[in-house]
Amino acid sequence: MDLPGRTSEFSGRIRDERTDGVDGLHFRSIESGTGREVRVRDHLGTSRRMLMFGSNNYLGLATHPRVIQAVQDAVGRYGVGAGGPPILNGHGPLYRQLEERLAAHEGKEAALVFSSGYSANVGLMSALPGPRDIVFYDDEIHASTLDGLKMGRIEARPFPHNDAARLDALITAAKETFQDVFVAVEGVYSMSGTVARLDRIGEVTLRHGATLVVDEAHGTGVTGPGGAGTIAMFDAGDAATVVMGTFSKSFGVSGGFVAADADVVDYLRYFARSYVFSTAPSTAICAAVLAGLDVIEDEPEIHARLMDVCGYLAEGLRARGFEASGVTAVFSLPVGPGTDVRAAAHDFNRRGLFLNHVEAPAVPTSQQRFRVSLTADHTRDDIDRLLEAVDEVWAVHVPSRAGTAAVKSAV
Repeated sequence: MDLPGRTSEFSGRIRDERTDGVDGLHFRSIESGTGREVRVRDHLGTSRRMLMFGSNNYLGLATHPRVIQAVQDAVGRYGVGAGGPPILNGHGPLYRQLEERLAAHEGKEAALVFSSGYSANVGLMSALPGPRDIVFYDDEIHASTLDGLKMGRIEARPFPHNDAARLDALITAAKETFQDVFVAVEGVYSMSGTVARLDRIGEVTLRHGATLVVDEAHGTGVTGPGGAGTIAMFDAGDAATVVMGTFSKSFGVSGGFVAADADVVDYLRYFARSYVFSTAPSTAICAAVLAGLDVIEDEPEIHARLMDVCGYLAEGLRARGFEASGVTAVFSLPVGPGTDVRAAAHDFNRRGLFLNHVEAPAVPTSQQRFRVSLTADHTRDDIDRLLEAVDEVWAVHVPSRAGTAAVKSAV
């Protein structure tokens, strides 16, 4: 095996790009709390304040005083680590309390907590479907779902994004061959910000008796009434058999969960390998999420502020030819072919705006884009500054606004 040869060429290219300043925007160091404004140290060692439009801290809970106090109290009482996997010695009182709260929040009988959202999806999708089953997944599904299916060697096929009619036809054709049918979607798709049409997809899965798995990573705390999620937005609780979520978005920490009927959760406790063979999240994480759930319930004005700035940005983007719904906190700004997306990213950086750019090979060249994420702490003045920068950056770097028409409708 030529391991040095396999890695050195790539590593050398990355080092050269960092030296030349071409790729200096990856691994920027955030030297403050992850709020609307952050202190950033770039590849040249320069530290300055920037407006953050790349964080998943949608509700601002990562720096909320009640959450910080709950974490400090938990660390003082329990220490910083769980000390083992939950099935053995890592299942403490806060852990049990969190599972009960999450189950109630999602309207399910039970829940179990994973060390990350990625491990939740991997554990779920590799353990629950069996060798005689098939999984149909939206072709924009997250990589963690795909990795779980590969790990479990599950028969799986994609269907076109949000295409309930095509899904209906695929299930109809598969029912005679496979024992059980699963359907995997995201409540909010992380790259495009589009919302799963759970009204249509839910009707299809209910009619066929299929198991619908909804990844609410970017929906919890954001979409639906009071931030109850995309399932609540479409009143699809009867259709959504299994709900997966994370703590790394609206809750501002790390970890993940699966909520479902008690029988399903009990099964996963013993057969989801990423759960069985991982140390449990720390009590500090559990305390942070519990406090976050309290804040969401007690301070609805936070969600209202988030929806206000999301709607305001969506209005401004639509006026500029982009498609945006304003019902999610994720916005996709496609640049189209012929754009040097890195040069455009450096232009945003020089203007003091932190945006995440998505470039080839992560996506095809024709699908390169900027992804904007908002938080409840942003203001309309912040949005005006962002929109002004979009106008100026697009005028210099984007050959034609025709590329903006390629993004799918947000709902």
